[in-house]
Amino acid sequence: MKARPYSIFDIEEYVIVTAQPEFLRPAVTELQSLCHELKVAEELAPGIALCAVPKLRELLRRAMEQTPIFVRHLAPAQATVQLSGAIEADCARCALALAALPEFAWLGPGQYFAVQARLLSPGPQLPARSLSYTSGQINQKLAEVISAETGATESIRKPRIILSLALSAGRGFVGISLAEENLSAWPGGERHFARLPEQISRSEMKLLEALEVFNLTLPANGEALDLGAAPGGWTRLLLQAGLRVVAVDPAALAPVLRRIPQSRLEHRRCSAEVYLAEARRRGRRFAVITNDMRMDARDAARLLTRAAELLRDEGFVLSVLKLPHATKRIQPLPVLREALEILEGTYAIVKARQLFHNRQEVTVVAASPLHQGRPCSGRCTPTVRA
Repeated sequence: MKARPYSIFDIEEYVIVTAQPEFLRPAVTELQSLCHELKVAEELAPGIALCAVPKLRELLRRAMEQTPIFVRHLAPAQATVQLSGAIEADCARCALALAALPEFAWLGPGQYFAVQARLLSPGPQLPARSLSYTSGQINQKLAEVISAETGATESIRKPRIILSLALSAGRGFVGISLAEENLSAWPGGERHFARLPEQISRSEMKLLEALEVFNLTLPANGEALDLGAAPGGWTRLLLQAGLRVVAVDPAALAPVLRRIPQSRLEHRRCSAEVYLAEARRRGRRFAVITNDMRMDARDAARLLTRAAELLRDEGFVLSVLKLPHATKRIQPLPVLREALEILEGTYAIVKARQLFHNRQEVTVVAASPLHQGRPCSGRCTPTVRA
């Protein structure tokens, strides 16, 4: 790469934080608990904040180890680049800025990398102005330049190193990190799944993302309990994995599920409370318990404490906790804290994340009920991965 005037970019120490727009402030607060000096410099777009941080790599390490609930994605912003809006010029400028970073030395033969560009806009329906290219176009062009210069191999699906770009009218931010430091392998933490013809509801995406984020694998056999099952999206995925499912919901399931034999799917048209009491009397045990009911997060947590004795030794609970919108009278964070405290009184392992497919809610995984006296095996231990 030929030298260019240094004025086209400036080396700095920032991090770009991405969260659901309504929960951006709690996300920043979580990071400030890891680094007290972190300060918001600018809100780049809804749910995306540029934050000044004195020790970038240390913050990324701490966030990776402690995994905040509301921070969906982190990206280093180590250099600010002046953009022209033309892909050739902007690609060259971003490449030069990246090459000036110490982490650029990570790239070389045998190393796998991905370029992840995001085009930022001031609102969800507004495109980034003055840019004549898409994120995919600059991803491809810059990856070709980096690969030719360093000998590293582009790997979109399983990169070890991420080159992050956040681009808007007139300027862009670039940085280099290890994939796990970003907390998500997807740009902005936006994990998209293909919509399949057999899909019953959008909530299926929520379960798929949760299994991936928490590094969980559904057992290939055994029984699952799906609370609040209708119309049956989660039930379908549990059946697909090979589990026999008890689906609990007063409402009807999707027509396609009504054709499943009762030997594989039992639909109980009653409340979750009624079924849990019956299942306890009958000594039922489940490998997986799921819940996506619309109810107060604290009530959901209390319900899941009653479900704990129905869980097999190596089983896990996967549940959505619905949160209220912030008002003068009620705030979502105290509600969430109380719900998690309830769960922590019953389960030895409790992990929570706000996923891309969550909106006014978080997803929690719980395992190893305390009354059982022993932890679950590593196979089901919910470990958050980027």
